[in-house]
Amino acid sequence: MIWKLLKWFAGILLGLVLIVYSALGGFLWWGERHENPPEMRAEPVFIRSLQPHKIELINDGLASLQRRIELIESAKQSIELEFFIYELDTAARIVTAKLIDAAKRGVKVKLLVDFSAPVFKLRPKYARGLEERGIEVRYYNTASLLRFVSSQHRSHRKLLIVDGKSAITGGRNIGDDYFNLSTHYNFLDSDLWLEGPVVESMRVSFMHYWDSDLASRSSEFPDDKEGFDERFHITDPELTKKIARVRAIEGIESKAPIQHTCNDVVFATDYIGKSAFNRQVFRRLAEFLGEARSELVGESPYFILRKDGIELLNQLSQRGVTQTFLTNSLLSTDAWYTVSALSLSLSAMEKANIDLRVYNGSRPEPSALTVNESSDRWGVHAKRAIVDRKHIVIGTYNVDPRSANFNSELMLICRDNLELAEEMLADINNRISRSRKLFESGSSPLDRLLEGSASDQRIKFALAIPLVWFFDFLL
Repeated sequence: MIWKLLKWFAGILLGLVLIVYSALGGFLWWGERHENPPEMRAEPVFIRSLQPHKIELINDGLASLQRRIELIESAKQSIELEFFIYELDTAARIVTAKLIDAAKRGVKVKLLVDFSAPVFKLRPKYARGLEERGIEVRYYNTASLLRFVSSQHRSHRKLLIVDGKSAITGGRNIGDDYFNLSTHYNFLDSDLWLEGPVVESMRVSFMHYWDSDLASRSSEFPDDKEGFDERFHITDPELTKKIARVRAIEGIESKAPIQHTCNDVVFATDYIGKSAFNRQVFRRLAEFLGEARSELVGESPYFILRKDGIELLNQLSQRGVTQTFLTNSLLSTDAWYTVSALSLSLSAMEKANIDLRVYNGSRPEPSALTVNESSDRWGVHAKRAIVDRKHIVIGTYNVDPRSANFNSELMLICRDNLELAEEMLADINNRISRSRKLFESGSSPLDRLLEGSASDQRIKFALAIPLVWFFDFLL
């Protein structure tokens, strides 16, 4: 009787897996063959400007938080923000306090937050508190998980735009993990501050998402029954002390960004909606990386290559382009299943002569500004690359199928700026100095990928392999 029940349960589970796989696989097959649906007539998603732009690379988390504070405080007319994750922790409270102050000054503040169930925190009650204080809040794609295919499309974009003139974008969401403040795990990330004509195109793209049918007003949703922190909207003495502490932390002055001028800037983003053809950033990124003539150095928290990604890197290798990429080990990652997926392509990457490095998870002393409570466990989270030591790209695109298949992403490219490329390369090399080379003679790349990880991490890693092999396009 028990065996019959187990077989019955296994049959139902297998049937559900096949149904989900068929639905998503069919959607992707259709989307890649359905050229130019109606939403393609939307605002341009690719702009190249040959006018001068001021650019700053912001590598340190605390320095990035400081730069955001300064930018929000400088706002006179408008602030637009768009994030995949907006936490309720210290960093979020600091940013929120500054946004409320700006709204009090008469600045029009708009905040668009993705509604992805696994990471969504800015619930309606919090959003209503912001609305009461003059900040407009909308949620992107509120499709329930019951609408499984529709709910897979997420906005993974990160933007802070002030007065339509300057902007910050890159890998950071709003949360302690991104600004060196977390007590459990911190990200090594990177942002770009930009001032120039392209910022207006970035603002147009924000408004396109803000005004889309997929953006819902927070007022459309009832309050939930989860706990509510009354302090979130209030700048109490404790928060004032934390803000002062961030601004006065030792070494913050030395982390002031270096300003560069770029005369060839590209902004690219994806169209709205779940159609696979809407994913434009992957196409533009592949074109850009394909321009490499001698060297490609990149960084991504996840490194899960589709067939077309492997083919691109193979082509570069055959042309003599050396390729070095930094990603996370099992110890340093925030998503163990992505390392399971990476393990399945190690052989293909070794054959393509890719020098793949994995971060060792250590605290980046003394290169990162931290508070005493900051966790000793770190992982890389930046999404960037340098081509031929003179062209750079930075944005929100992870090297994984989810960014290619489902997410809305964005990126910025600066061509022909040796100083900016050198600065970015130096920072990546600093992180590489705390990494391991996977492909070395006499050692197993899998052993090096798992080195230092705990037993529970390894168990999860092993159990996930069959699922990631089957559902790799979802990762």
